[in-house]
Amino acid sequence: MKAKLFFSCLLFSLLLAVGCTSSKPVVVETKTEVTKTVTETVHDTVFQIEKDSSSYKALIECVNGKPKIKEVIQSYAGKNLKPPKVNLKGNYIEIDCETRAQKLFAQWKSKYIKELHTTQTPVVIYKLTNCQQLQIYCFRFMILALLVYLGYNLIKYYFKR
Repeated sequence: MKAKLFFSCLLFSLLLAVGCTSSKPVVVETKTEVTKTVTETVHDTVFQIEKDSSSYKALIECVNGKPKIKEVIQSYAGKNLKPPKVNLKGNYIEIDCETRAQKLFAQWKSKYIKELHTTQTPVVIYKLTNCQQLQIYCFRFMILALLVYLGYNLIKYYFKR
């Protein structure tokens, strides 16, 4: 009986001693990815310019059969237009209206750069080696055998009384 207990304790100590080896260090590799997204958008717009006008009123009279401007009644300039220039030469009338130059259409580009940094770190799962799994199963078996042995001795002790 004492020999069985001695050998069981010896086997258990040997199994524990084998499991005390240090594990290899795990190298964790970090990987970083940079994703650049360049979005270029063309914008355009139309500027609306309000209508504008200018006017000119004058009295015309005939002198020796030729028309001449007698009196200017009204000369009106608009926001962008200058007052008209009127010339009467013989039987012809010449009217000129001038305005300043205007831009009606505008176009521009805008760039939007978006950088996305993603870092991937692998998940390290520690797996038991075959030796460690064997130790766990042997320990469970020894505990079960010990419980059966103790239960058998307790039952034997109570029934002897």
